[in-house]
Amino acid sequence: MQVDSPYNSYRYRGLPPTPIAMVSKEALDAASHPQLSNYLYFVAKGDGTHQFSETYLQQRQAIHQYQHKGS
Repeated sequence: MQVDSPYNSYRYRGLPPTPIAMVSKEALDAASHPQLSNYLYFVAKGDGTHQFSETYLQQRQAIHQYQHKGS
């Protein structure tokens, strides 16, 4: 918060003067040509990967398995 920069959103309201990042060509390609699947849901496994589910029941089970483990 100490840095006096137009990119410091703690000190200056609104958008910065220029973009702060650029997406990769691969990310743009993936967004514009998504892979077809029946997956509707996903949950973080906690290890940097995700569990994808086709049904709400599968999603609830995945949430229980990955979000509540150890509790």
